[in-house]
Amino acid sequence: MWTVVKWTLAGQITPFFKLSEDAAPLLDGDEPPKHFFDTLRDAGALDDAMQFLCYALPRRIAIAWGRDCVGRTASAVKLRPVDIAAYSAAGAWLDDPSDERRWVAYDAAQAAEFGSAEALLATAVYTSGGSLALPHSPQPCPPPPEMAGMMVAGALAIAATRVEAGDIAATKAMFLDHGDLFAAGQSR
Repeated sequence: MWTVVKWTLAGQITPFFKLSEDAAPLLDGDEPPKHFFDTLRDAGALDDAMQFLCYALPRRIAIAWGRDCVGRTASAVKLRPVDIAAYSAAGAWLDDPSDERRWVAYDAAQAAEFGSAEALLATAVYTSGGSLALPHSPQPCPPPPEMAGMMVAGALAIAATRVEAGDIAATKAMFLDHGDLFAAGQSR
């Protein structure tokens, strides 16, 4: 049972992203989110299941899940110092989700040129709430509600492909196992 997902129907989540041609016919729309997630996994639509969960989870929990998964494949590549800084900035925000740390995450993502899984996680932090306008701007500019989920999905897609080609599907399945735990409130 998913205790942290507030949506009651899968069809409330799917408008935030495009299902693949193979996954779209699997959607009834009236099924609970967990049921549709399991249907996607059983059908082998792992990318769709990852995206679905990125949007189903509350933003902060989606970012925590993304950070957990990105960290699991980080040793498969040589990270640049700017990527490590972006990863750390996302972690610091998770420990203290203040607006100041949200901007630090943005600066770290920008320094990493928004080009790595770690940078996309930091961008997810930046787009998780608050305003995208510069501090002290007279007009706030809230991020689109789906933006953080989109950034986490991108981070997961990059992280899953950092392993050997033959291990990508197993890595995605492992990510989904961990995401299922986050959705059930069993991992943070």
